[in-house]
Amino acid sequence: MDGSENVQAENAQPKKGRKLSRAITRVLSGEFLTREEVVDHIPFLLYVCLFFILTIALGYNFDNTEREKVKLREQLLELNAEYKTLKTELETRKQHSHVSERIDELGLEEAKTAPVIIETTREDLEE
Repeated sequence: MDGSENVQAENAQPKKGRKLSRAITRVLSGEFLTREEVVDHIPFLLYVCLFFILTIALGYNFDNTEREKVKLREQLLELNAEYKTLKTELETRKQHSHVSERIDELGLEEAKTAPVIIETTREDLEE
């Protein structure tokens, strides 16, 4: 029995190899697509392909949205820093000492008395 088992084992190896090579040949030649089982399942295969395409499209859309969010976040941080810088500069310029320096540069004098409200009537304006 040992001899017949060896012959069967040797025959099994080439059969597996032949089946594998035949399967690879069918896949590469496209012959497996013409089998009746595959043809019956074409609507399902088209559905699966459509599902994969939609999944890939959603992935690209998500990536683009994420890139845009990161870009806008960086832009927001930059604009926020610029706003704070300008606000600080404005606060500095509004200080009394800076205002009086700027007035002197223009050749104007700083008022020493408080402004006075002048009240008029319509009749005064018509005259």
